[in-house]
Amino acid sequence: MIRAHIDFMLEAWFHRALPTGGAIDITSLVVFLNGTTDAPHFLMELIQGGPSSLVVLLDLFPRRDLPVHPDYIDKYYGATSVDAHRINIEKIPQVRPYVSPSLLVRSLWSPTAVVVDIQCGEQGKEAALEEIVRGQLAHSAAELLHVWLNKCAGSVEEMEETEKEILVARDKMISTTSVKLNLSANLPKIFDKHVSDRVVAEIDKAFRGP
Repeated sequence: MIRAHIDFMLEAWFHRALPTGGAIDITSLVVFLNGTTDAPHFLMELIQGGPSSLVVLLDLFPRRDLPVHPDYIDKYYGATSVDAHRINIEKIPQVRPYVSPSLLVRSLWSPTAVVVDIQCGEQGKEAALEEIVRGQLAHSAAELLHVWLNKCAGSVEEMEETEKEILVARDKMISTTSVKLNLSANLPKIFDKHVSDRVVAEIDKAFRGP
């Protein structure tokens, strides 16, 4: 069962009207697998700061150091052809690369990650963004999730106990660090500092486990 391989799942939606006008919406789906496999995690995040703009983060989050494990790249990224989705999305005229301000976060993405900023222009361009979201973006997200469910979520990898412990420790270090960086950067835009700190602390506790 796929459920038996899931270590942690975060589904979140935040909405907040901004004092300057407008609103920010953040939708996240993050699924971390446990030590029964070294297959990638699944990550999708949508950050909308205006009616005609959207930041998209979509990836099979690698759990191995890729330069040291080229077979891992072939198995989960090459053989599955997931890079085609990044290529197709980046061909959309309104799409440009998104660069995270965090050097650590940038180092964690796979080479096939969709990390883009969709800018459809000024007032009245909401329809153009909706067309992109319902079209290529929805298609790519669904296909990537399909690959993850079929090739990653149910897989079992034979590993030595020491190797498994190293993998799990790496997962926890990356998850707790990245969630702090991500949420600490975005939550203060939505809640006051006291509420933001409490939310980050509770999610951090869930990632770390007992």
